[in-house]
Amino acid sequence: MTTRFTLATVDDAALVHRLMWEAFGEYDGVPEPPTGALTESVADVAAAIAAGGAVLAWAGEVAVASARFQPEADHLSIGRVSVPPAHRGNGYARAVMNYLEELGRALGLPEARVGVRRNLPDNIALYERLGYRIVSEQPHPRGPAYTSVTMTKRL
Repeated sequence: MTTRFTLATVDDAALVHRLMWEAFGEYDGVPEPPTGALTESVADVAAAIAAGGAVLAWAGEVAVASARFQPEADHLSIGRVSVPPAHRGNGYARAVMNYLEELGRALGLPEARVGVRRNLPDNIALYERLGYRIVSEQPHPRGPAYTSVTMTKRL
């Protein structure tokens, strides 16, 4: 089945929120500090969409993934890439990232960036397989004993 993409609107915030909660639910209480994704409300997601944007991936009529983005002066910031467990293993994360990279190119941006917690090596490995490279490491804003990495890919 072909994956179809739509840009989410503020009216889609509840759906983007649900996909994010399903995807990030496995981290409930597990990384330290806890993921901020599970503290966000539908209103928070709507505000993020209004300030930047979000994409929804569809398999037929079923929403199977989402991600948020924010165009910046010199890059496209990508976050909250969300593929619920029931839809993993089908290439949806790769497809969403490819879609957002094309969006970044269309906007004339030279690179895409994603932030990842250092203590989530599977997520880092996913982005490395997609051509992203770690360019910096910084203390996690919600816990200085933990680190996050910034990964980039030239578009």
